[in-house]
Amino acid sequence: MALAEFLGPCVIVTQDSVFSRFGFAVIEWIPVAQNLLRLAGLEATAANALVLIELALRLFGAGAHRLMILAARNPLAATAAVGGLLWWCYRCGYLARDNWRRRLSRAGEATVPLLELASAGMTEHQTLSDSLLVVEPPAYPTTEQLAARYLARCGRSLTPGELLDALALRGHTISAEQLKRDMLAHAAFVRAPRRSMDRRVSRTGIAGSGVHRAASGGEDVP
Repeated sequence: MALAEFLGPCVIVTQDSVFSRFGFAVIEWIPVAQNLLRLAGLEATAANALVLIELALRLFGAGAHRLMILAARNPLAATAAVGGLLWWCYRCGYLARDNWRRRLSRAGEATVPLLELASAGMTEHQTLSDSLLVVEPPAYPTTEQLAARYLARCGRSLTPGELLDALALRGHTISAEQLKRDMLAHAAFVRAPRRSMDRRVSRTGIAGSGVHRAASGGEDVP
C-alpha cells in the first residue's frame, strides 16, 4: 500500500481480500487487468495519432516556409506561377462558389466517422478510468516524499541542486537548505559512489517495513 501511494496514482491488482475490504482493490482482478490493458491501448492510439498530426504539421510548415523563401528570392517567377495557378483553377471551375460548398460538404462528411471514433474512444477511456480503484498520492506530500518520488522515477543519481531544479519545474517550490537538510536527515537517501554530492533512493527503503541504507559493498543493511 505504501508503494502504491509512493508511485501513485496506481491501480492495485491482487487477489488479497485485505485490499478489497479497505476499498483499494477488487477480488476479481482479471477484469481490472483487462481494463488496464484496454486503457493503455487507447492512450497509445491517441499518442500515435498526435505524433502523426505533429509530423504532418511540421512537414507542411517546412514546405510552406521553403516556398515562401523561394518566392522572396524570385518574386517575378512566383507572381507568374500564382497567377497561372489561379487562372487554371478559374478555367476548371475550382473557384466557383457552388464547387467550394460541395467540396467543403464532402470534407465535412468524411471527417464525421473520425470524430465519432475519437468521441467513442474518449467516452470509453473515461468509463474505464471511472471503473478503476486508484490509489492517489498524498494531497500535500512532504519534501522527502517529493524528492524520493522523483528520484525513483528518473532512474539516476542527482545532486541536490539538480533535484531542486527538477522539482521547481513541476511547481514545487522548496528552498535548497530545506531540501539538503531533509535528505541528510532521512536514511532512505544515500550518497552515490561516484559523485560525492549525489543522492539516490535506497532500493529497499521505498515501501519496506524498515528504512534501509545501501552499504558500500552492495549489500543492504538495516
